[in-house]
Amino acid sequence: MVDPISTGASAVTIADRLTALVRWAFRRPPPPSPRHRSLARPIHFGLEVRPIHYTLQLYRPVPTVEIELLAINYLAHPLSLREVKIMRFTAGGIPVAFDNIPLTHEVTVEPHSCFLISCERPLADSETRVAAENAQHGFGGAVNITARGIARGKEVSFAATALKIDGRVMSR
Repeated sequence: MVDPISTGASAVTIADRLTALVRWAFRRPPPPSPRHRSLARPIHFGLEVRPIHYTLQLYRPVPTVEIELLAINYLAHPLSLREVKIMRFTAGGIPVAFDNIPLTHEVTVEPHSCFLISCERPLADSETRVAAENAQHGFGGAVNITARGIARGKEVSFAATALKIDGRVMSR
């Protein structure tokens, strides 16, 4: 005599294995591996801000730190830069970090183009003293940047840390 439970269980097992075989045969190919990304270039989503040059001007009546940046618009529409801020800037052998350096003026970057912008602020007396004591005429540094703009009513942002920058200290 044939056991109906065993026969039913065997039929379910066979159907399950056939389904797995069909799924395996028609499976999607694995996604391509991500390309090797350069560590020097951060990921962007339409807006990128690259550091160009910095200048610490210690000889002025009001000493300042100025950082030149290149704002790049990869979008097909104009991009109005509302805010670019250097969150932290360190310059070579100077043991103090310069924080919160704002954009000097708002700009509009045309589609698929770039625009030279600058962030600037006066130095505090303590920052000026430390920079003057450790001043060299030129050396490298690093910046942390955040940027925010508007394109066609949508906000576009960019953030990057530890981007290399070269510059100089203008002292007496």
